[in-house]
Amino acid sequence: MKIICSKEFIRKGFHAVENVISGSNINPMLQNVRIIANNNTLELSTTDMEVSVSYLIDSVEVITPGKMIGPEIQISSIVKEWTEETIEITEEDKKCVIKGKDNFFKIFCSDPEGFPTIPKFIEEEYIEIDKNVLLDMIKKTAFIILGDRTKHGTSGIFLDISDNQIKMVTNDGRRLSEVKKKINNPHSISKNCIIPIKGILQMQRIAGEQEEDLIKLRIEEKRIFIKTKHSTLCSQLLEGQYPKYEEVIPTNLDKKIYMDRNQFSSAIRRVSIMTTEEYKLLRFKFSGEILEIRCLSPDVGESKTEIPIEYSGEDMEIGLNPEFLLDYLKNVDCDRILLELKDQGTAGKLKVGTGCIYVVMPMSLGEE
Repeated sequence: MKIICSKEFIRKGFHAVENVISGSNINPMLQNVRIIANNNTLELSTTDMEVSVSYLIDSVEVITPGKMIGPEIQISSIVKEWTEETIEITEEDKKCVIKGKDNFFKIFCSDPEGFPTIPKFIEEEYIEIDKNVLLDMIKKTAFIILGDRTKHGTSGIFLDISDNQIKMVTNDGRRLSEVKKKINNPHSISKNCIIPIKGILQMQRIAGEQEEDLIKLRIEEKRIFIKTKHSTLCSQLLEGQYPKYEEVIPTNLDKKIYMDRNQFSSAIRRVSIMTTEEYKLLRFKFSGEILEIRCLSPDVGESKTEIPIEYSGEDMEIGLNPEFLLDYLKNVDCDRILLELKDQGTAGKLKVGTGCIYVVMPMSLGEE
């Protein structure tokens, strides 16, 4: 194998596939990148057996077709530091030779036959979705299953395609986020799956770095594919049925409060100064057109603030975890939000625009 390529094109390719490589993987073969040169294209692929990513470079001069398996970290490090405009890569007797006018490297490679098979995207039974829609859905759901506080529920995102709608849901037993978007589904595909965190993060990365607007999405029995012009992602799916989350979403909430998102977020952050790791309770009192937020921390002290709201119901007080509210509010970008409540013991529901709801369980107010 021998190719000559622009350093910028091949650098972009290695950037697309490098995050799949994990230093903690005990299988040394999975530290490698597969490089295939054929028909004036260069394909780079990495996998950890759960997630695989391939990147196709279509602006390359293939002098001798072929393939090789080499250590991704060393090869990509050389590519990143390359100073010349073009780079020449040759495979010679299981050695990767990288050279230019002023640079020369020779790296020992592995037997190509030992590299795992990379699943291929099949051009059938897929939908096309705008990359910004997909990224927005991930942003408004993935935060629940990321971070150190996730100790409950499922560690994946539920994805459902039905009719002309795509839906994403996450929950951890204490809060739930659901986002629905309209899509073009000409083949009437009806499928659902649970995508693990690792797959979601790679999906977010590929979609965020792709230049074209549309992304192809295909669900198979045990894996999901995302395909752009240059990149293909395949992620294994989590097994089992997703919980019947619809039963958690309250439907009989008769108290509706409209607020400015920035004012609400700022007030929560101010009052939360008095919370501790052991005490995360804020008291929200709705009275007329005023929301009073108060914290009575047994170890730190007391804080209170008020903001204007649009509310005409009877007075009500409820206890909520401020971190759960802020996690959601920082991932939405509208100015006006709707909070729906019923009583102290019923979950509250935040609505932002259309097709986006967030359910959070209340906390016991206890004694003063």
